[in-house]
Amino acid sequence: MVCDVYVLHQVGKTLETGLVIAERLRSAGIEVILHSTADGSPGSFKSQMKKADASGAGYAVIIGEDELQNGQAQLKDLRGTGEQQAVALDDVLEAVIDRLVSGSD
Repeated sequence: MVCDVYVLHQVGKTLETGLVIAERLRSAGIEVILHSTADGSPGSFKSQMKKADASGAGYAVIIGEDELQNGQAQLKDLRGTGEQQAVALDDVLEAVIDRLVSGSD
């Protein structure tokens, strides 16, 4: 499956934040996969990154406990540079749109 963004998270508040971000992205017409497993456990970020790569997503939004405490998410380019950048939670939608638009040139 090819999508634009894969959202990675841990449990609890990071999942809640991931749900909100995923919904904002979907509302803007961006194809999103929010990481989930059959048993409800998030798995390690390493295993989630493998699934993000396999999904065909161009970008990963990473929400861990540290990011949440800082009011940020990490936005990682999965298909180009591999660059990862901290983005304020309120700015994730705008940052993703900017990258999708600039990546389509």
